[in-house]
Amino acid sequence: MDRLTPMIRDLDTECTRLLSRFSPVLGTPLQPDYTIDTRTAGFMVSQLMIAYVLDESEHRHQPEVLSVILSMLDYLRRNRRASGCFDLITCNFDTAPDTAFTLNQLMDAYAVLDGREAPGLEEIRTGLRELIERAGEGIVSGGFHTPNHRWAISAALKEAARICGRPDFDRCADRYLGEGLDINEDGEFAERSAGTYNVVNDEQMIRLYLLTQDPHYLRAAQANLTMMLHYFEPDGSIFTLNSTRQDFGHKIYPAGYFILYLLTGYLSKDPDFAAWANLMAQYCASARIVPYGLPWLLRFPELQQYAPAMPDLHGLDHYSRLYADSGIARWRRRDLTCTVLTDRPDFLHVMHKGMALTLAIYSNVCEKRNFRAGQIRMTEKGCHLSCRMDSWYYLPFDGNGPDTRDWWQMDNVHSRQRQIRDALVTDIDIEVEDDGILLHLRWSGLTGVPLRLEFGFTPGHVRGSQFLLEGEAGKTLTLTGGSLEVTDDAFGRLTLSPAFGEHNLASRMGGAYPVSPDRFTVLLSAFSPAEKTLRIGTAPLFPPTLP
Repeated sequence: MDRLTPMIRDLDTECTRLLSRFSPVLGTPLQPDYTIDTRTAGFMVSQLMIAYVLDESEHRHQPEVLSVILSMLDYLRRNRRASGCFDLITCNFDTAPDTAFTLNQLMDAYAVLDGREAPGLEEIRTGLRELIERAGEGIVSGGFHTPNHRWAISAALKEAARICGRPDFDRCADRYLGEGLDINEDGEFAERSAGTYNVVNDEQMIRLYLLTQDPHYLRAAQANLTMMLHYFEPDGSIFTLNSTRQDFGHKIYPAGYFILYLLTGYLSKDPDFAAWANLMAQYCASARIVPYGLPWLLRFPELQQYAPAMPDLHGLDHYSRLYADSGIARWRRRDLTCTVLTDRPDFLHVMHKGMALTLAIYSNVCEKRNFRAGQIRMTEKGCHLSCRMDSWYYLPFDGNGPDTRDWWQMDNVHSRQRQIRDALVTDIDIEVEDDGILLHLRWSGLTGVPLRLEFGFTPGHVRGSQFLLEGEAGKTLTLTGGSLEVTDDAFGRLTLSPAFGEHNLASRMGGAYPVSPDRFTVLLSAFSPAEKTLRIGTAPLFPPTLP
């Protein structure tokens, strides 16, 4: 299995871009938006240094590349902070954690350079080692923002201590590691970020294991990567709508996970993880992207030929899993996935191949706009969700009233009594079948509430019993009956039946879950009380020909 060639070709393409954007005035390439910072420059020069020494790279031993590398090392020396730390100009300055991320990349390059020969290589290594030590000193004197920063800092300091012979770096890393890992029994890290920070955390766990030989860190990576097997969609992308970080809602493929599964399998001697790495590579190939991991393959050449067979997909394409602490349940039935989320208006997500839909229910009662599930109760066939929305009113203060006449200074929330006159109670039972999802919906209690089910479909070809149309992003369609089928060009299909409609009320109070500009939204409507059963299916509802 040739893992190196596509990665080296990808590296060469990126290095060509960097060389084309090199600014002789600044001594470093600029980003496409004409900005640059020391953190980003550190990542860039790491790529150039690796390409410069690789026999298979088109940039090997090129004088222009050597000149740019030396110029960039000088740029980093001149522009780092007095502490030795780098900047990330979008948000963090004199930043120890971002310096740690950069330092990990620089030290990967440092390891790849080891034992190789090339013109100017000794000058590169000398300049690089000086940057590593000064950056380590800056990290020791700094702090952090978010949980994952601690592990990047610890891993960077542990390796810098080994390169530079600095026991004070080790001691600082141990202070962070003494806080204990922020991972729960499900294998979920505190930041809950399937698309981005799980990758970050798992890589730092692997680095820490290699540096300390403490299996606790490798087990943490194993636990998270095992959990992640239930976050992949039928099209190979990652479900990110449960993330608490900036990857939320982004379409992300597992380019970063490939090397993590491969390394974890190799280090733990568990061929299943390495086989799952092959699955990640397959997902990336279907999306026409190249997996990350070249520095690791160069540091561990034996990984290039480590290729257990493709995994048995039983258990990966048919499962029912609840992660209660994270407020998410996931089901998969081959090309169909179903996801339920707590405390979110977009509580239901369904995908068949590449065709997806999201369901939110607008039912405005006082300050609440949308149905939000309090908890997920798993059942034999799926799960049960419920939500209570009180119809309430403030009452006047007892006694002498508040101490102020300024409404905004009154402690209304804690001191003023509320009168609850009624409540809208929503109960939803979801049954997951091999080729679809059954929804049993019941609204009771408060009467006369306009209910609106908002199904956001991936834009595609829309067909009903008496119409055809193209479902365009940002557009809406209100149904009053019949059935609906939405398909895409990749053979994904989702159907909806039977439709119902009792009104076309379009008001939307502030704070309500918005109609997505990226989805084609189908509306069903009713008034409370109501009881409805809907089926979201994947089998065709209509013949391939028109009547």
